[in-house]
Amino acid sequence: MKNRVQVVVLDNERLQQELKSQRQEEAMREQTLLDASGNLQNSWITTGEDSRVEEAAKKSFSHGNADVPKAAPGGEAEKWKLDLERLKLIYEEKSEILESQLKLLRKDLAESQKNCEDLKERLKHKESLLAANISNRVGGLCLKCAQHEAVLSQTHSNVHMQTIERLTKERDDLMSALVSVRSSLADMQQREASAYEQVKQAVHMTEEASFEKTKALIQCEQLKSELERQADRLQKELSSQQEKRAFEKEMMKKETAKEREDMRSKMLTLSQNIAQLEAEVEKVTREKVSAINQLEEIQSQLTSREMDVTKVCGEMRYQLNKTKMDKDEAEKEHREYRAKTKRDLEIKDQEIEKLTLELSESKQYLEQEQQKAAQAREECLKLTEMLGESEHQMHLTRLEKESIQQSLSSEAKAQALQAQQREQELTQKIQQMEAQHDKTENEQYSLLTSQNTFLTKLKEECCTLAKKLEQVSQKSRSEIAQLSQEKRYTYDKLKKLQQRNDELEEQCVQHGRLHEIMKQRLKQLDKHSQATAQQLVQLLNKQNQLLLERQSLSEEVGHLRSQLPSMPQSDC
Repeated sequence: MKNRVQVVVLDNERLQQELKSQRQEEAMREQTLLDASGNLQNSWITTGEDSRVEEAAKKSFSHGNADVPKAAPGGEAEKWKLDLERLKLIYEEKSEILESQLKLLRKDLAESQKNCEDLKERLKHKESLLAANISNRVGGLCLKCAQHEAVLSQTHSNVHMQTIERLTKERDDLMSALVSVRSSLADMQQREASAYEQVKQAVHMTEEASFEKTKALIQCEQLKSELERQADRLQKELSSQQEKRAFEKEMMKKETAKEREDMRSKMLTLSQNIAQLEAEVEKVTREKVSAINQLEEIQSQLTSREMDVTKVCGEMRYQLNKTKMDKDEAEKEHREYRAKTKRDLEIKDQEIEKLTLELSESKQYLEQEQQKAAQAREECLKLTEMLGESEHQMHLTRLEKESIQQSLSSEAKAQALQAQQREQELTQKIQQMEAQHDKTENEQYSLLTSQNTFLTKLKEECCTLAKKLEQVSQKSRSEIAQLSQEKRYTYDKLKKLQQRNDELEEQCVQHGRLHEIMKQRLKQLDKHSQATAQQLVQLLNKQNQLLLERQSLSEEVGHLRSQLPSMPQSDC
């Protein structure tokens, strides 16, 4: 029986050593996984820093070469394509590394499951052997052995039963410990899978953010190039319009100068003719009063003509009022255009607000990741509690071992040397167990520290991502503000040019109207001069007729006077 008890104790110790070795192997695997994940993160951080340096170099290059906006976008697009290809290669390498790690973990799990099944089979086999040995005890013994066994069976039968019960309890405890270790293994595997998925998601999110950032930068550069092209086109159009207007102004000045010279020559000729006619009229007025009456009639006609001129002036005023109404309508249209532009600006402000909402959503996502990190810390605390419970169980097993040793020492005083040897072996094993336990504690502490460092790195990366997002948002806002300022400046320029164009058009219209009015006045003056000349010709004809009549009358009077002295002589 003692030999059987020793065999069972040795089997239990062997099982405990195997469990400890499995725990150590699992801890080493976890450390390798954490180191691999740390290396991946470090490589990712270095690649991110390289991409930042490249982006800074690109920005400096783009700012330095602002004078050559046409040649830069092609080279920058090629650089962005190369960066995207590099990111794709890095992502593929990371995915391959993670897949290889997953395969290794799956192999380790399969091996651990096989080991557990082998241990179960061994336990079952040993239990069956114990049951067979108990049922098939040896009957034939010598007298001394029989007497010795009889004495031992009478005195220590209860002790052996107690030891067997204790050993069965230890076996049950070890089985429960195996079950707990398996459950902890399953939990750790689930946590590893969740951590792996979180790392995958973080890498995917960072790659998406970098890709979106590259897209936004490319769009900003395209917008800048388009704005520069539009500005160049507008400047060319403005220069061409200014040249056209200058040429038109010069042509109009030349035409107006020619027309003024023609008008001056016509006015001089007309003034000379009028002076001559006035001299002739004065002569005619001095000679005949009838001519004065006719001139009065002419003056009445002139007054009627002046009335006509006043009517024409009224019509011109009516046309001016119409032009004012047209001007008011144009101002209304200008106000409506301003309202439309204000609406467009409000729509752009709404788009900016949408971008701010997207930034707030990204911040909320970062807060959720921080909450997940806090949950991971809580899980680490739970693991520490589980370690404390396992230590408590180890302490209980030590106490049980000490009680077993005391019972064995009290029962086996005759075998003191064997007991001492066993005690020495057990003490060595206990020391080994304590050393292994200390190692496991140190390994778990290192795991906790590595997890804490990993969490701090995640926090730093989240902070850097948030800073990057804020920088990108600030840059986009500043660029939007610059674009809005440029738009306002160009809009003001267009307004001023439109106003100048309208003023020039109004001046041209006014010059045309003045030209038409002067033409009408010249026509009226021509008609008036022709009418006055006709009237003067008629007056001269009448004057000649009157002179002829006067001469005839004077001749008749002379003839009558010559006939008067001859009349009295005849009477006599």
